[in-house]
Amino acid sequence: MEREKELDDVRLRSLLKESRLEMPFSDFEGKLMQQINASKKGKASIIKNLKLSWLFFLMGSIIGIAMSILVPMLPLNIAGVEMHVFKYPILVIVLFVIMWQFDSMLKLTSRCKNDHLE
Repeated sequence: MEREKELDDVRLRSLLKESRLEMPFSDFEGKLMQQINASKKGKASIIKNLKLSWLFFLMGSIIGIAMSILVPMLPLNIAGVEMHVFKYPILVIVLFVIMWQFDSMLKLTSRCKNDHLE
């Protein structure tokens, strides 16, 4: 019985020696940990930049709508045409750009959240 235990121990040792993996490079673990840390920092940076993007989108939208409403009230003429004539075309263009950018921001946010969950 003790002889069998010794044989089992010898077999186990030989199996453990065979299963030991060699690293492809001497600094493999260090580089891998650096990549993991860089990935974490990158994700935090993306979230910060996404929040800033939303802030500037909202500020730009408010300024764009305000300018498209206020500029036609100025007593200016362009080539003999009063500014209030341009009010609705400018407003349509500004609203189109806002909706287009809003759609892009929603897609970017959902993509970043999906990436962050993985």
